[in-house]
Amino acid sequence: MPTHTQTMVDVKEKSALSALGKANFIRVASSFPASPIHAGDITDATIKEEFQKLVLDGAVNDGGHTFGTYNRDYVDAPDLSTVKTGGGGLPASPYVPNPVSPGPGSMDPTKQGDAPEGFGQEPNSQYGTGDALASPKTTSEAISRTTLGDYIMGKASSGGS
Repeated sequence: MPTHTQTMVDVKEKSALSALGKANFIRVASSFPASPIHAGDITDATIKEEFQKLVLDGAVNDGGHTFGTYNRDYVDAPDLSTVKTGGGGLPASPYVPNPVSPGPGSMDPTKQGDAPEGFGQEPNSQYGTGDALASPKTTSEAISRTTLGDYIMGKASSGGS
């Protein structure tokens, strides 16, 4: 598939004209003297690097506004082989919740008994493509290695290599 690189910053004509259809580059630059565009600090490479750092990699801390600290590399993704199951509010399996009622008049999940024998042990087939049985821990590790240039329209990410 052919790729296309869009130039992100490229001032072709640094005109001081104020005619129709012309930007007065000198006036605009003097209005925003602290902009890294005018200092020559922004290039396609630095924009991609900053995007990778600020959007795709590592943790973000919203200062307790909503989520607190959220790690975009999904380092806390569950490993299906270590999911605790049973009664007392635990799921029936890594794939389904426990359907057992906690008892008459109670909504307390800690009062649930164990799920029926074998309930939810075999996951249903998944609609679409991909590995429905893959552990989120494994798939998240692969996805977290994805970089900006790895995305292809219409294709699921393989998570890089």
